Amino acid sequence: MGKLYVPSQLHTSVDHVRQDLDRAEGAIASLNGAGSEAVQILHLLDKIERELHALEQRDADPRVEQTRFETVQRQLKRRRGPFLKEAGRALRQARAEVEPPRSRWWWYLDEAAARQRRRRWRRLGAGAAAVLVLLTGLWFAYREFLAPPPEVSKAFRHIQAGKSEVERGSLGTALEDFDAATTLTPDDPEPWLWKGVLHDQLGEAAEAEDAFAEAESRYDSRSTFIVNRGRVYFQSGDIETAKADVETAIAMDPTSGWAHYLLAGILVDEGDYDTALAELARARELARVNGNGRLEALVANQQARLLQMQPMSTPE
Repeated sequence: MGKLYVPSQLHTSVDHVRQDLDRAEGAIASLNGAGSEAVQILHLLDKIERELHALEQRDADPRVEQTRFETVQRQLKRRRGPFLKEAGRALRQARAEVEPPRSRWWWYLDEAAARQRRRRWRRLGAGAAAVLVLLTGLWFAYREFLAPPPEVSKAFRHIQAGKSEVERGSLGTALEDFDAATTLTPDDPEPWLWKGVLHDQLGEAAEAEDAFAEAESRYDSRSTFIVNRGRVYFQSGDIETAKADVETAIAMDPTSGWAHYLLAGILVDEGDYDTALAELARARELARVNGNGRLEALVANQQARLLQMQPMSTPE
């Protein structure tokens, strides 16, 4: 069989897109200190998208490069906080000049972050996702009303401060608080989970794995660890990863009422009320079978709230 002929121009185009992908990966990994230059990442993603489209128009097969491009986009989503911190006002200025379509979502990261913050506050205010409020409230009540030791109270304050910093997008400062909490209460898996999630969002894979290993060692099963990790991803705003973790936990232990309960909260956040109600019904059934009265009461309360929130159907 003869050697396949590849036009030199096409070969060069593939090389160019690979080089641009390398540049994008490097820029996303080294955001700290980039300042307004971080916006160049968005221009680079535009360029890669155009190059991939051009290759497809010329009957090339850029599937490998397309997969890498999707990975780069996920990396930027996960590092949204550091990116927005560096880009600041430069993002809005550059967007006004480029006027990109909504399909290039990377130009609208600040708006997506603002929407998430608004949804989160609506959930907290109206109780739409009682998963977060009730679990946090139970944790608070345990420590506040059962007269905890001073180090536990101090660790709680660090955890609350860390969550507030996450809301503001200051992941580095939040990490300092969670690190302090692990020093004060090393047996509590909660701050270890937060450290793992934040290291992951900062692109620090090795540190994330170490923190998750510490957290998992403090749970009685891997499925319990994974559902709690999903809960923390949810609280941090990473809905996609949270949902993946919860679905994994359900696959590992279909009888986990807490996993179905958390999945219902995620579905509410996505606006899928009907499926959320089905998950709550499943969680309530499992709570009853397993004799978990506390979870059964929480589910019943959430079902009542969700039924009140559901949009009214329009009569024909």
